[in-house]
Amino acid sequence: MAARRGARLFGCIFLIAALLAGAACPARASPWGRAAGEFFFSTRADYFRADAPAVEPDALGPVFFERVESHAYGELGLGRRLTIGGKVVYGSSTFFDGHSVFAADGVSEIEGFLQRELRRGERGVLALRLAGAAPSRFETGARPGLASDGVDVEARLLYGRNLALRPVKIFAAAEAAYRRRFGAAADQLRADFLLGVEPMSRLLFLAESFAVKGIGAAEPGGADFDVVRLQASAAWRATRRWTVQAGASSEIAGRNVLTGEAYFISLWSWF
Repeated sequence: MAARRGARLFGCIFLIAALLAGAACPARASPWGRAAGEFFFSTRADYFRADAPAVEPDALGPVFFERVESHAYGELGLGRRLTIGGKVVYGSSTFFDGHSVFAADGVSEIEGFLQRELRRGERGVLALRLAGAAPSRFETGARPGLASDGVDVEARLLYGRNLALRPVKIFAAAEAAYRRRFGAAADQLRADFLLGVEPMSRLLFLAESFAVKGIGAAEPGGADFDVVRLQASAAWRATRRWTVQAGASSEIAGRNVLTGEAYFISLWSWF
């Protein structure tokens, strides 16, 4: 019954997300490209844990997945409204299935992208991003049910808009993407949204949502899952070049995946 309610909740959230994306021109949380020669870099450390009660009578304890990850992300402006970037994720994880413990660590994800602004107005910007990724494998720390044995190619539309500039700056962004997965995993539709409130020049509050829906049929052993995650964070601009962000996220619905919560801290810099 709980699983059925979770599936209905996911379907409603994803439907609303898709409708909003169509109304607002699909977009992403960072649709504004970098100026020529500008470099943005961030590092992030997060802790994630997911728990589930034991379902087998001879289990030694409840099922859990625990992961510590470090992320490195960068963007470089090339001019003519072009931005390139990428990320590398290193993870260390522990998974207990009720009987045995499995541990893994290593580079769990690598991604590169090219982004171009398609249209910029007085308050909004529309952009297109093309990305290629080598996603998580279980032996490098992926959660059971999410591991992939191939590469991914993604096309993403991004739209961002300043909603207010005074007395408090408020902006929003949305994204819609199709991810083609060339391994055994099912392809995906993705929809992400962000609302930012900047009450003062040094302080920023962010509320975000991320939705992933598997589409098509996965090959035997391939990942096929849905998940909806909500995230809240605050960022403090300590100096002209350095900003510290801290926050938490919770996966509120999912299919074929053990959902959980995460806590993170990040450091941003501009050059």
